[in-house]
Amino acid sequence: MPPVFDEKKCIRCGKCVRDCPAYILELDKKNKKTPDIIEKYKHECWHCGNCRISCPAEAVSFEFPLYTLV
Repeated sequence: MPPVFDEKKCIRCGKCVRDCPAYILELDKKNKKTPDIIEKYKHECWHCGNCRISCPAEAVSFEFPLYTLV
């Protein structure tokens, strides 16, 4: 599962995009949107957590399906 962005917490600083080693995130500053997963690469997320760690607003989280946690 790719990262999930909380629109209410996101300050659109772009640190998550900068720190993603898989280059699957993009930030649309023109339309004032939160970061998003590039659709054609959404299955390439490494789940490394760099985006979550680098976010100063704690707006990034991961939601893993239950079967992966057992």
